[in-house]
Amino acid sequence: MVGNEFIKCNMCDTTINLRMQLGYFDIPFHLNCPKCKTSIDGKILLENVKHYEVIINNAYLVDEYDYNFYSVELSAEFPTRKIKEKNMGASSVELSPYTRSLQWYHNAIEPQQIMANTMFFANYYKSKWYELKSFFELFWNGQNHILYKKIRNELPKYPHLGVTKVANNLDACVCLHQLLITTTGISNILDKKSLPRFIDIGNTILKDKDNALAYEEFIVKVEKNFTTTERKAFKLIESFAKIYEQLIPVIILKRANTLDSVDKERYGIMTADFEELTSFYAKSYEWILENLDFVIGLNNVAVRGNYNSFQKENKTYEDYLKLLKGNKLGWMNKDEPFSLPIQSLDSKKRNAIQHFDSEIDYVTQKIVFRDRDNIQSMYLMEFASLCIDNFELMFYILELVYNLRKIHYIKQHFVPHFKEISFSNNLRIQTKSEKVGRNSPCPCGSGKKYKKCCLK
Repeated sequence: MVGNEFIKCNMCDTTINLRMQLGYFDIPFHLNCPKCKTSIDGKILLENVKHYEVIINNAYLVDEYDYNFYSVELSAEFPTRKIKEKNMGASSVELSPYTRSLQWYHNAIEPQQIMANTMFFANYYKSKWYELKSFFELFWNGQNHILYKKIRNELPKYPHLGVTKVANNLDACVCLHQLLITTTGISNILDKKSLPRFIDIGNTILKDKDNALAYEEFIVKVEKNFTTTERKAFKLIESFAKIYEQLIPVIILKRANTLDSVDKERYGIMTADFEELTSFYAKSYEWILENLDFVIGLNNVAVRGNYNSFQKENKTYEDYLKLLKGNKLGWMNKDEPFSLPIQSLDSKKRNAIQHFDSEIDYVTQKIVFRDRDNIQSMYLMEFASLCIDNFELMFYILELVYNLRKIHYIKQHFVPHFKEISFSNNLRIQTKSEKVGRNSPCPCGSGKKYKKCCLK
């Protein structure tokens, strides 16, 4: 359903038509008056598809309007055409944002299915997020006697969780990670191919028995950072949740793998606040740079057999740690196995976004970054996509930390109580009793006997 309201700019009384595609989500919006460039923002609060309330700043609603006006399309779910001039005498009928958006999808059902999935995270965050966060805080703070009892109560609710009971930190680690990935709706935000790929790459840490001792040495080096990394990641997830509704049109297009098909000169997203997106982008990029330490060390182990062995001659891991964050990316070989998901990181874009003067014209939706004579630009929709990419990379690094944690606990002789569950196409972890026999398959899933694998 498309609703129409007319507003006038507080500063110059220019008439603007708000043409609203009413859907599942409230519609935040940000625009500049086409005449005087004054910032106008607000939100369409939906009670249902027929009833809504318009909250607006720097403009006011009107019942009578001018013959000539500007028209702005608003949608929380779909790209919209950019601001254009219209008049009451125009006879042409415009497609709704929903109908027009069908050109970017494979069929009419696809966007509806993806949209329903994207709603899951928004609803989970409002209702259950802080309970899950509390479980992680118990884990980080070593409150095991409380945590194990709490998670045991969750096991009947989530039969897909990979343990039969929670008796130690390895069991708790597995449960918490799976709760984060599978019950929050986060997996519906990530690219469909990304999560299986992250899991497969993470599992190589468990399966690479030739370098098992080298991985253990690296874990001794970095284990003290696991909790800090996860705590900061949770703060970023909460920051992302606050801008989540602004990103939904782009998330839906990325999930359908059709974002590149959208003509960004003609269509954009009126939902996004550039300043709020910039804050998340900068913080998430800094977190990723901080935690390249895991990627770099794992590459050194996988390729050269020692976390201290770099391609650069006579350089050590300690030398790398002394680098400024912005220089760490230059030490990462993008062709090495743990670097493959990090290809989207672009230091030039990051420097422009974080260090150049920037401004956005909400009429054209073009962002311009200036540093003296150096000028770069991109559309708001493209910048929103970069924010989602950073969110995705956070979960890649968390997957690496998760697998390092598992090895750490196995080496502490924690015996897992896994169900038979497939973590990837190539790895199956079997249910184990509390005691694992020397000649039994190793619970880490390597396929070797316990005495020849993790018992060593």
